[in-house]
Amino acid sequence: MWIKEPNTVTERIEFLGRPELCSYLIKGDIYALVGGAMAHVIPEVLTQLNDLNVDLERIRHLIILHTHYDHLGMAPYLARHWPWLKVAVSKVGASILKNQKALKAIQDYNNSMLKAKNQIEQIEPLNLIKEGFPVHHIIYGGMELNLENGVKLQIIDAPGHSVCSLALYFSREYTLFPSDSIGTLTEERVLPMGSSNYDGFQESIDRLSNLGAEIICLEHFGALTPPEGKEFCERAKKEAKDFRKEMIDIYKEKADLKLTVEELAKGCYSGLSKVGLLPEDLLKDILKRMVKFVNQIE
Repeated sequence: MWIKEPNTVTERIEFLGRPELCSYLIKGDIYALVGGAMAHVIPEVLTQLNDLNVDLERIRHLIILHTHYDHLGMAPYLARHWPWLKVAVSKVGASILKNQKALKAIQDYNNSMLKAKNQIEQIEPLNLIKEGFPVHHIIYGGMELNLENGVKLQIIDAPGHSVCSLALYFSREYTLFPSDSIGTLTEERVLPMGSSNYDGFQESIDRLSNLGAEIICLEHFGALTPPEGKEFCERAKKEAKDFRKEMIDIYKEKADLKLTVEELAKGCYSGLSKVGLLPEDLLKDILKRMVKFVNQIE
């Protein structure tokens, strides 16, 4: 089943946020949020937590699986208002979050959405250039996060979508939290966004598919339970392989990088693009990087 709207995934996992920007509450004796979404989602997440009668002080971790602007916008607000909350990112991610250019991009994208959604009055705009980004813990592949009461979360390195991508596996419930490391699900397809290293992206899909996950909790467009969840990694693997061939074949035909990107973009305008979270210029920049990588263009 494809759970497209915020809802209960399992007894220990709640899907929060919006269809296009998902965060997950994992419940042990203490709780963890997985995925930081964007700042404008905060009012809905707080309402959802209230409706679930969640004791907010039990939420001790916010786990950010990669540092793109649409996966961490809630962190500055929640860390400020919940002093007990600890924000966890990878070592590479923590380094990126010290870079002023990266901070400005995160700040600008999140604040533009706050303005577009008329939520500046509810949520103060991000001011990361001045305040920095809150990072309390470094997490890494092979590490285990214990939420007690039998809830243990395995951290897995999953680079390729970004240089800092991680995944999380909750083995007790056969549940994988891959963020964008195995592709972005849309109504039309699974977009294989191996934007930092396409080889690494495909290797990460292979590695994560070996876990045998039955539930996939994505950070865009919801969660998949059996049978769709069990099939998703193989589907993502095929999409990534097919898209690699498409990038090579179209570039061979066009013999021009710009024309290749233009052609590919026609089939990628879906999902995040349609809800305004992936501007056309950014989509084309991602495609350009992938085309250059797989075709070994300097």
